[in-house]
Amino acid sequence: MLLGDTIDGESVSHWQWSKKKRPPVEYQLPAIDKEIEAGNKGLDEIDEVLQLVQCKKKIFAQGNHELWFDHFVQENPYLDKYGSRKAFKFDERGYEWHKYGEVFQVLGSKLYAYHGGHFMGVSHARTHALQLGCNIIYGHTHDCQKATIQHINGAHMAHSMGCLTDMTKSYLKGRPTNWSHNIGVADIMTNGNFNLMVHTINNGYTTYNGKIIKY
Repeated sequence: MLLGDTIDGESVSHWQWSKKKRPPVEYQLPAIDKEIEAGNKGLDEIDEVLQLVQCKKKIFAQGNHELWFDHFVQENPYLDKYGSRKAFKFDERGYEWHKYGEVFQVLGSKLYAYHGGHFMGVSHARTHALQLGCNIIYGHTHDCQKATIQHINGAHMAHSMGCLTDMTKSYLKGRPTNWSHNIGVADIMTNGNFNLMVHTINNGYTTYNGKIIKY
């Protein structure tokens, strides 16, 4: 399950034109084509590994960065092939697709997921747990944060899953962040209960099942 912002979307980002005039579409397309090619190459690498381990289910939650491709199509409707779902071949790749902002149940379990962004702030995990009232995992914030809330029908948790982004943060102009590299493994039981294990990656290293994994 990919929680979105898998594609950076720099070529279609509205931020790049905040201090300069946007050029005609024909001048934008080469950069967009280049990013789509690179994005598909990265997704191909992921799919090759998933095929190798005989993955039977693939899920994608659209992020706001993928949504920028859709916004580009809204501005240029005749270029519908540049929409994120079509440009990156998510249907062809066999992913279960969930549009940006959609909260969905994970494989019929008591765990829900979406890209993130509905609730922000310092304690965004706690706000998710309070407002959504379910077990939820999400991305978007780039930091790893967990909160557990007790309701009359039992406890539930919200977990911000961290990220796998480039930590050089050039677009943040050197501003310090609390971002962390993380991946998650969720064991889902037949009764719908789950055990979520979040692994922190430091300088390309993490551990799983007592073994060191190096990127």
